[in-house]
Amino acid sequence: MAPFIQLHAQTNGNVAPCCMADSWDGRETGNLNEDANLLSQWNSPKMRQLRRNMLAGKSSPICGNCYKYENIGKVSERMNYNRDYAKIAHRILLTDASGYLHTPDILLLDLRFSNKCNYKCRICNSDYSSLWYEEEIVAGHPYGNTPVKEKKITGREDEMWESLRNLLPRVERIHFAGGEPLFMDEHYRILDLLLEVGHTEVTLSYNTNFSTLRYKNYNLTEMWKHFKCVDVWASLDGMGAKGDYQRKGQRWNKIEENIREIQRECPNILFGVNVTVSVFNIMDITDFYQYMIHNRFVQPERMNLYLLFGPECFSITQLPKHLKDHAAGKIQTFIQSTLPTIPLSEHFRNHLESVVKYMYSAEPDRQTELRTRIKSIDALRNENFANIYPELAELVI
Repeated sequence: MAPFIQLHAQTNGNVAPCCMADSWDGRETGNLNEDANLLSQWNSPKMRQLRRNMLAGKSSPICGNCYKYENIGKVSERMNYNRDYAKIAHRILLTDASGYLHTPDILLLDLRFSNKCNYKCRICNSDYSSLWYEEEIVAGHPYGNTPVKEKKITGREDEMWESLRNLLPRVERIHFAGGEPLFMDEHYRILDLLLEVGHTEVTLSYNTNFSTLRYKNYNLTEMWKHFKCVDVWASLDGMGAKGDYQRKGQRWNKIEENIREIQRECPNILFGVNVTVSVFNIMDITDFYQYMIHNRFVQPERMNLYLLFGPECFSITQLPKHLKDHAAGKIQTFIQSTLPTIPLSEHFRNHLESVVKYMYSAEPDRQTELRTRIKSIDALRNENFANIYPELAELVI
């Protein structure tokens, strides 16, 4: 359903139907630096071809991540879109034989305006976080990308904003991510425009590190009260010292404080947690889940696990077999003994079982790269992986 209802654009301007798409190396459906008119991108030649492939049941390279998920039995974003938007499947009938969708309405927008971010997470780089730039330069490009200090969705901003302003009154859902959207001027500009035209029925959706609810003169809890539905997904990979190590810039006590604030001030907000599973947290994901549920920070059905595919050296496939066995044993014990006692947690079983299956899907072949990257950034930040993760210390020895 995604190519029939949504337009997504990355921080480099690459366009795709959704955020899970492999939208690089020519697989993207367009680029906002070449044409910043969102409606033009909606029916670009590659988007039309993707729709034709979907209707014919043909696979498309841009959809590789969902194929990976489905191959290991994990519920994919493709499956989620088909489930959640089946009620508007009639939009497919508006598509002609060329793949052109005959409607000026794009129901879902997901625009990543820049790489501006206040974190420099271990699994990230300057493509998605401006704070990574200096360390990448000093460390000699440890993450393989070309360091970039500032990346914007397009250099043709006036053209993009003109088309966006025309679309906003009819959009049903707007998703914000980044970078960190709560630190982006563009995010607040859109909220102001929505309030200006009175379109408060729109659903606001977020992927955010949830580090702040204040930006310049804006108070988010006050702004969110004007909208009928606010769907917040916090990207949190762990708590305490381990969580703060993984997501450099995070202060766990502040995260808990922000969760309590929205529970108190905006009880209508839907709050969830997305965890990216990597070598840094594979041993702790069941403990983290229990902690979040026990403290009532999140409802059991509102916590998801996503698999880290890149950087490959931080993938859980890179663990030696005895560590994989230890992690798998802990997860299986949790599934059998604890998960059945938690109401509304059945979906989490699929997440955990898929994690284990993926972990054993490949042999480790990047341990040298893993060790080098961890130690080089540890040196810059005056941190020590082995002290934070004594159970994984052998990975850096």
